Amino acid sequence: MPNVSAAKPCSIHQQMVTRTILRYREQKVHPSDDNILVEAPLAITLNSVPIAKLECTPGNEVALALGFCITEQLISTTEQVELAHCKSMVEGTEVALTIQGGVKRVYRILQRKGVRISSSCYGNNSGILPNMYTLAGHDCMLTPAQLYGLQKESEACQELFRNTGATHFCALYDKNLSLIAYSEDVGRHNALDKSIGQTMQSGHIHGIRLILLSSRVSHEMVRKSAAVNSQIIAGFSAVTSSAIRLAEQTNRTLLGFVRNGRMNIYSHSERLGFSSPKPQMLREPTTVNYAL
Repeated sequence: MPNVSAAKPCSIHQQMVTRTILRYREQKVHPSDDNILVEAPLAITLNSVPIAKLECTPGNEVALALGFCITEQLISTTEQVELAHCKSMVEGTEVALTIQGGVKRVYRILQRKGVRISSSCYGNNSGILPNMYTLAGHDCMLTPAQLYGLQKESEACQELFRNTGATHFCALYDKNLSLIAYSEDVGRHNALDKSIGQTMQSGHIHGIRLILLSSRVSHEMVRKSAAVNSQIIAGFSAVTSSAIRLAEQTNRTLLGFVRNGRMNIYSHSERLGFSSPKPQMLREPTTVNYAL
């Protein structure tokens, strides 16, 4: 059995930050403090071999590393696992695990698995720096009313969801707000990747300006969106602290909780015709009621 002691759970105050955003309600915007889920990098190594770079909620990093290695069938549930270290670094946290067999065994395991690079919740490139992306341009503008119209248009396409209730969707729009790709998938990352692939096949990949997602928006979703030079990323659910940071640094508009005539504007609100408040990242979260 693993020989790794359990860590104390992370305080909820370490898992959230508070930020001043713009809330759009009843055709008006007003500044308001919003609790944002913290998303931070976690690097996992096995016998000193880098296995994955995850973006995750702080807390229980060793447990996450163990669970990841078990569910990815890198280690068994019966073998001895040692914790070499769990340390904080400038770019996040690193958990190093060791098992019998050394580096050669890990390489054999990865070779057998084909070295899985990315899935719906992890990848090995989440630490990519913002300056690796082109800053987004400003040739796409829209009003809240137009956004809600696109929301209704895209929701009407959810054939799989209507029949199963089990899918996310991704809709891609050009600067004229014309739909150029649409996909559904059980994984939100897969839906985004499928839609982007469609635009590559159709020759419209350079026309992507707005990405509309039925899901929450994490760092990975913004990273993928930045790779195709999107200017606006809008999700129907929450966003994370890392997603906001990357959107701000790459000049992208990030919207969350887009539903029922409401939305939260987290970065670069000028594309909707609003002036952004000076963002404030505070230590302690405030109480926010998300009931809509």
